[in-house]
Amino acid sequence: MSEKSETPPPWSPAISAGCPVGFAQQAWIEASITWFVEEFGRDPVMRPIVLPRPDLRSAGYTGTPKQIDDAVARTCEQMGIDRTELTVELFDREGEDATTREGKRAVGHYYVENGRAVIGLDVTEASDAAYLIAVIAHELCHVRLLGEERITNERKDHERLTDLLTVYFGFGVFSTNAALRFGEATRGFSVQPLGDLDERTLNAARNDGYSRLGYLTEPEFGYAMACYAWLRGETEPPWAARLDPGPRALLRQGLAYLSRSARPGEFPTLRTGGVPVTVRLVPKTRSPWRGGLHLTVKPTNWPPDAPGHRPS
Repeated sequence: MSEKSETPPPWSPAISAGCPVGFAQQAWIEASITWFVEEFGRDPVMRPIVLPRPDLRSAGYTGTPKQIDDAVARTCEQMGIDRTELTVELFDREGEDATTREGKRAVGHYYVENGRAVIGLDVTEASDAAYLIAVIAHELCHVRLLGEERITNERKDHERLTDLLTVYFGFGVFSTNAALRFGEATRGFSVQPLGDLDERTLNAARNDGYSRLGYLTEPEFGYAMACYAWLRGETEPPWAARLDPGPRALLRQGLAYLSRSARPGEFPTLRTGGVPVTVRLVPKTRSPWRGGLHLTVKPTNWPPDAPGHRPS
């Protein structure tokens, strides 16, 4: 392969230097990931990233209840959740009239019953293992956030925060690729605006062959994956090839921006009044906060949806 045809590295001038998301989205993503480091420590982001297995079909995967339960158990293990403390409901809405769903279809849900976390999964999507894992990861991140009382569902960004946490726990390839995919145009679902979704469901609205899953946009997922790679010290992550072309380009743009705007392991977020905020990961013994996080300036309440730090 000639040098000209090779893919340029993330810091190459051939890659756009701009952040792939707007300032408010950038600030929210960086502040939220910073909060994840405080809440969950560095271990989740430093584990090997979870990648789809292309051999599942040939290995006999068809989406049976036993195979779904195995997928839930493996995802629980990756996220530090006790599978025995979790109830899994399987439901089937394939036969529902699309008009009765008001243009959207719940493919997963989470709630608490008698003090026990319950997640529901739509078995009509279970034959697509990667898509199913994206739904499972989202619902289990509800367990880590809502179930562990780190946030409440009164936060208007709690679903978006849940999507972002799937990236931090290593399931970003699944969530990102599922955010926008091709589907059957004849299934009769209309597209709902992101942010206008039911509080406890994922959206699988379809129109003109597209399917949207989740609450973050494709650029937001792309930049979140860039921040994930940046914290891991990966400027050319080998797993980028497993992302769909659109988010892969956004990931590379995000890494190019970070490489030009911040030192390794730091974020370049600017908050109100133009005050620069530098986030640095340091050894736990040097930080008074759980997880080894240090901020060079006092945290503020901006952006308004960014997670606040709990009192120590």
